[in-house]
Amino acid sequence: MKKFLALVLAVVMVMALAACGGSKPAAPAAPAAPAAPAASGAAPAAPVDDTVYTLSWAHSSSTSDRLALATEKMAAELKEASNGRLIIEHYPASQLGAERETLEGITLGTVDCAVISSGVVANFSNAMYITSMPYLIDSYELGWKVYDGEFGQKLGAITEQDAGWKWLGWCDNSLRMFSNSKKEIRTPADLQGIKIRTQENDLHMKIVNGLGGSATPVAFSELYTALQQGTVDGQENGIALTYSMGFSEVVKYMTYLPHIYDPYIVCMSSDAWNRLPADLQALMEEYGAKYCQYEREFNQQNEVDYLKEMVEKNGLKVYYPTEEEKQMFIDGTADVEAAIREKVGDELVDAFKKAVADNQ
Repeated sequence: MKKFLALVLAVVMVMALAACGGSKPAAPAAPAAPAAPAASGAAPAAPVDDTVYTLSWAHSSSTSDRLALATEKMAAELKEASNGRLIIEHYPASQLGAERETLEGITLGTVDCAVISSGVVANFSNAMYITSMPYLIDSYELGWKVYDGEFGQKLGAITEQDAGWKWLGWCDNSLRMFSNSKKEIRTPADLQGIKIRTQENDLHMKIVNGLGGSATPVAFSELYTALQQGTVDGQENGIALTYSMGFSEVVKYMTYLPHIYDPYIVCMSSDAWNRLPADLQALMEEYGAKYCQYEREFNQQNEVDYLKEMVEKNGLKVYYPTEEEKQMFIDGTADVEAAIREKVGDELVDAFKKAVADNQ
């Protein structure tokens, strides 16, 4: 045992002497390697943005009109889809001003979202004059195909560039038809001496004047009073607006011959758009498209129901022109295309006519 202890002691002494020799000190420990990155393609979890964004949504139609009904439906769904982060404040019946004032609010950022007639939009984006091409689109189904397709996408993008807003889609204003309080209009000759309200759109005025009527621009919010007081004898809106705005109380004759398919533009101020985070921008685009779908569905049903009610309850007399009479109206507006070409250029007119022809 003594020999074994002596051996262990000798080994310890040798190791101690070696440690005191001229060997270099041990290198310091290397810093810890960074944590391995997340799996390829994965991003760190973004902080949850629970900010609530409230957007004004304006139009000129009454609370019973399809614009209002579609707004209420879309707004409820958008609130739910955004978990309460996107709230639509609905301002119908020109509460934020007439259409031109509302659209000025869009450009200035004092109105967030709006649904506006194409004739008014033409004052802000010259390309919108293309929608005034007469007697080409005579059904909603054809209008949807044209404006939902490549042509409509192109036109929406042009308005964005011209006016600086965010374009969200096209929905139905109307198939514009003449109605008046004076007499039945079967041919353009019957329009002689009839004062027809138009939008502030020189091409709409050209159409009316070219057919022999007397075009009289009146703000939409003032139209009922103008018809009631005889400032104008008639108007050229579609069936849904003629009913929902009470115009059938003061007009007695309608000519069922659409001279224009008039889309509404659904747009959003660039200020409001840029305030939203990316996920809510995507929702606004999605539900802007849904709004257009809902409005069209309401409008299509309204056309059937409202026309029947105006005839049965208001005594509206509806005349359906013959093909020969229809051609008289087409011939009477033949020079409008040249005027539109001067305003928007040949390329846009040709693209529009091609889109119509391709979808008929």
